[in-house]
Amino acid sequence: MIDAVDVFVGLGSVTLLRPTSLRVEDGEAVAVVGPSGSGKTTLLRCLMGMTTPTSGRVRIDGTTVSSLSVADRARFRREHLGVVFQDPELLDELTAAENVALPLLFSGRARRDALAHSDVYLDRVGTSHLRGLRPATYSRGEAQRVAIARALAIQGRTLVADEPTASLDRDNAVAIARLLIDHGRRENTATVIATHDIELAGMCDRVLDLRHADAAVA
Repeated sequence: MIDAVDVFVGLGSVTLLRPTSLRVEDGEAVAVVGPSGSGKTTLLRCLMGMTTPTSGRVRIDGTTVSSLSVADRARFRREHLGVVFQDPELLDELTAAENVALPLLFSGRARRDALAHSDVYLDRVGTSHLRGLRPATYSRGEAQRVAIARALAIQGRTLVADEPTASLDRDNAVAIARLLIDHGRRENTATVIATHDIELAGMCDRVLDLRHADAAVA
């Protein structure tokens, strides 16, 4: 479960994110919308522990992420938080199976076990045929699915996705949105998706519009 309270990010006199509160229950999907510059990515980076709020608090599954050290936040993200970026950010020299297994290896899983685990999630997102292939051979939609498999394989109780469908065609965008939301409902995962896509936002349980961020969504 996600519980963000009065999260504010400023840089000198510039406000990157107005005070924003957001609560997401297990199994629930919330879309974060708003025009460019409204703070969608900044909010998600705070949830991921990649940006420290100037003020406010971020708690995920009982851990106050905003109070952790940089190293502990990275460890928490790697072990407990599924993250999907707009760019798939796959390593070109690794196969699909290796890309998905990488966070598990960093967490101490044995290579054979991590690769077997990655196969389960590649199959779940419909990309098992890419298991031994490198990213240069994937379509854009396939690359994003592999990135989602990597996020899901962590089996965290929270999934955060930043514009995961922004550069995809309509069919792929809808399929990936459904994949993320259905996974959250099936696995009881709290899911937050930043998006400009009105159709995707409408698929979620609730919407947080950062044009009105001063009104908490809880």
